[in-house]
Amino acid sequence: MAKVTAPFEIEGTIDDLNFFKSSGQNLVRLKGNSGISKEQFANNPIFDPIREHATEFGSCVLKSRVFRLLAKQFYDKAKEVSFAGRVNQLLFEILEEDTTDKRGERKLEIGLQNPELHEILVNFEANKLRPLNKVVKKKVTFDWKQNKINLTTVNTEKDINWPEPDANHIHFQLAIANWNCKEDKFENHYSNEIILEKNDTETPLEFQITKLQTQDLWIAYLYIGLSNKERRKTKPLHKKWNTTTIIGIQNFNQRQSSYHAVRASNSDSVFSQISPSPSLSFTSPPKLSKVKRLRANRNTVHIKKRCEIPHKTSSDFVKQYSISLRLRSG
Repeated sequence: MAKVTAPFEIEGTIDDLNFFKSSGQNLVRLKGNSGISKEQFANNPIFDPIREHATEFGSCVLKSRVFRLLAKQFYDKAKEVSFAGRVNQLLFEILEEDTTDKRGERKLEIGLQNPELHEILVNFEANKLRPLNKVVKKKVTFDWKQNKINLTTVNTEKDINWPEPDANHIHFQLAIANWNCKEDKFENHYSNEIILEKNDTETPLEFQITKLQTQDLWIAYLYIGLSNKERRKTKPLHKKWNTTTIIGIQNFNQRQSSYHAVRASNSDSVFSQISPSPSLSFTSPPKLSKVKRLRANRNTVHIKKRCEIPHKTSSDFVKQYSISLRLRSG
């Protein structure tokens, strides 16, 4: 950097020289190479994590377009500004459940095979400002065998949390969809819409909805909208007051765990994978608690559970052992 001595001031760039003013002085410096080139980003291994993340996240963005179409009629009437971004984040979280492929090559359709997929998808809200558990005071689930919701009756005054804006009518509607993520295909059906007035009476909810014919990943949605009716004119409330929630899924492509339970039918049976001592035998396998996903290590799951192991030489004596099991997913 150098100071310009001249009867006039100059700013701008001439060839490789950049003229500028700073602190009342006219200075000049060589034009620098800011940032990195396309070739450097593509070939430098330090940028591998960024490229891998961009590839995977980009694939989720493309898949999210179809995901939003599964219940488009509901999403158009109940969502807020962060909806699209949260869908991308949701699908990327599912993609991260792919433990068979290396990072940068993981696929959403493999992540969807996770046995714990319901923990990620169920209760996903299109409008996080009005989640279902803040709107309806009863727990809502979907029964796939009977193809219906567990909410058969509702007292619109006592069971619903009404918003501050004037609203005297509530709209209920169901939707079910089958999503073939790999081929970007889907099938969906909407039920009849039930409109109820705000009053202190128990009213039945009777939905009619066609069963799905294809079997990949079934998703059930509940839409709750609000409106204000004055004489013959009905004015819907803004979509920020409405609710669309995933209330159930059924996964036909669920991945099975590679760990198989060991059967023990008599005192001589033992665990093939766990043998604390040759002098001990198991009368029954220990009951394990629900597997918790560990984000720190997605390839393995560790569980510690205390179980009772009867001593071989004395059936009355019971020792307590802490057993550590190592399960591999996929």
